[in-house]
Amino acid sequence: MTETGRIREIRGNTLTLDRENNIACFGCMNRECKAKTLSYHAENTTGLVLQPGQLVETEAAASALKQGLTVLLPPLLGFIAGYVLTGIIFPATGDPARAATGVLLLFATAFAVYCIRRHFPPKTICRVIREAAPN
Repeated sequence: MTETGRIREIRGNTLTLDRENNIACFGCMNRECKAKTLSYHAENTTGLVLQPGQLVETEAAASALKQGLTVLLPPLLGFIAGYVLTGIIFPATGDPARAATGVLLLFATAFAVYCIRRHFPPKTICRVIREAAPN
């Protein structure tokens, strides 16, 4: 996902940008939030010569596949662990009970991942990919 931002401040390789076109704000009904200037940080890894006030395009440096796996893999493993462990601990249980335990562990693991990511959000930094064309 690429975003366009206007450079507010430059400190070494780190830029402070103000968002120009935030797609998420397009359908939002909160006028106070839309009126605020949203700022974020980006790294100038390509070595472009930049100045404050200039428009640049940025993209998230973290892999979307990696982020997706860190969210989806633990609940899946929780389901498998619940299904298998129920069969090992209680050998007389049938498949419906084992599946129900797996589903309970799936939801418990998904809730745990949600809480962990809410309290410790992933530190993704954007990187500047090119200068943006003025509108």
